[in-house]
Amino acid sequence: MKRTSILLIFIVSITVFSPAFGNKPNNQALLESQKNCSYSIEIQTTCAPSADTTDHVSVRFSDSLGNLITVKHLKNPKLLYAPKGGLKKQGGAYSGFERCAIDMFEASGPCMSQRVCSLYLKKVGSDNWRPGWVKVLHTQDGGHVVPVSYMFYFRTFVPENVWYGFDYCHPNGAFMPHAADFSRKD
Repeated sequence: MKRTSILLIFIVSITVFSPAFGNKPNNQALLESQKNCSYSIEIQTTCAPSADTTDHVSVRFSDSLGNLITVKHLKNPKLLYAPKGGLKKQGGAYSGFERCAIDMFEASGPCMSQRVCSLYLKKVGSDNWRPGWVKVLHTQDGGHVVPVSYMFYFRTFVPENVWYGFDYCHPNGAFMPHAADFSRKD
């Protein structure tokens, strides 16, 4: 009797937890999670006094299925918008995060089949950087760019050396930006 019970539990657990049986993921979602996609991250810096930064800025974003992309240093910005007559550095390249500007950065990572619903920024340095909003776009085959995230409105100074942002993926996610303690080291 004992052997039969153990055997039955073993068979049930294989059937329930094996990908070959009941909990088989959608083939399309499986294929998408196995390939990389290109993303653009647009970041607006507010026009508040001293809103710009030269600090090192990172971003991490994810969807509700747990697909996560972390860019440890946003660099090589493409300037999308600059206020009239501003942002011309003498003798240097544009480094991003200027006051009143909108910058775009490129990233790649696992393809997300759900909307990006969690986004955090991390600033390393002592400048008082104040982003206005951040959004994520996906570059589809053929070069067509479509939004894949909510518009994440910060409109406050980002604290130093912590992941600071939003998590709309979970019901208890805050609608105000907040610091997050991610267990793994970034």
